Amino acid sequence: MRRPSLSTAKPKVLSDQARARLRELPIADVASAVGITLRGNKAMCFNGHDTATPSFTVSKARNTWRCFGCGEHGDAITLVQKIHGLGFMDACNWLCHHFGIISGDVPHGLRAHSLSRVTSPKPVNSLPSVPSTNPDFELYTWLVARCGPVKASLGTTYLQTHGITPDLALRFGVVELVDPVRAYRELERHWGPDRIRSAGLSGNRRALSWSGYALIFPFKFDAITQYLQVRCLQISRKFFGPSGIPKPMFNSQRLSQLRPGSLLHICEGVPDAISMEGSGLAAVAVLGATSFRSEWVEELLPFDLVGVPDGDAAGEKFMKCLANEFRARSKSIRFVVPPEGMDASDVIARGKNA
Repeated sequence: MRRPSLSTAKPKVLSDQARARLRELPIADVASAVGITLRGNKAMCFNGHDTATPSFTVSKARNTWRCFGCGEHGDAITLVQKIHGLGFMDACNWLCHHFGIISGDVPHGLRAHSLSRVTSPKPVNSLPSVPSTNPDFELYTWLVARCGPVKASLGTTYLQTHGITPDLALRFGVVELVDPVRAYRELERHWGPDRIRSAGLSGNRRALSWSGYALIFPFKFDAITQYLQVRCLQISRKFFGPSGIPKPMFNSQRLSQLRPGSLLHICEGVPDAISMEGSGLAAVAVLGATSFRSEWVEELLPFDLVGVPDGDAAGEKFMKCLANEFRARSKSIRFVVPPEGMDASDVIARGKNA
């Protein structure tokens, strides 16, 4: 099954003027349009390799983007190509459609320098829509349900060294995905390649965006999986999440189980929150400081908050981010900092294995 092309809706060759128009689109606006959440000029890379410090950067002066982690870089057009797995012409059509540019020309009365204020233009009816990247709870839930409990030594060793017992892993729905190639074939047979891509699990290849044995940590609310964090154990890129999907809070349903004033820990990683829960401590997790959303503050205000950063430079940024967010609401938050080079799950695992 091949994704319908948009190339028939536009000229096969763009004029130099049309290309220039598209490349003048403010890169920060294009990043936002494809689902990248910038804080200042930085974000976690869409390739999913960032674990703590954001490596994706936009340069407003050059109107370009670059990831200093994986080396990917380019302009507005190449960013759309990378995120949506499109060819050059389809990416150009996507930009024209999203920003209301017709045939490479800026609509009457709208100059190029004012495009930064056009974030939600009316769709152009003559163009079919390009599948956008959106959370797909149904597909995520289906995938997790077809993975098995963690049995391979790679996975059990990882969990043990992070203070997570087999029973605790089952409680939080942690599963192993042994064969990503086979998993993609089954996903494609059931859902089709477009929906897999739209869910952020594949790029421009008909394959999942990671390879080798991996653990999947599902972000569940009731029985529904709303997000996935994949911990790769056989490749250099450690973590992966659905590309272009904003990172939610892990274990957020815990909030509804707590009384106001209850102690709540905000961890910097998913294994940390799980291992703390296994020790009887209520915990949620944020996937790095840059993933914390200001709208979460309101949900967290009723509780006695303790931040649990990692013992590294990224952990210091995590502390500053949380302190600033809650200070703005006149809410105090304490911090428990692990020894240098360790995180909460390391400390808990050391205590269990002592």
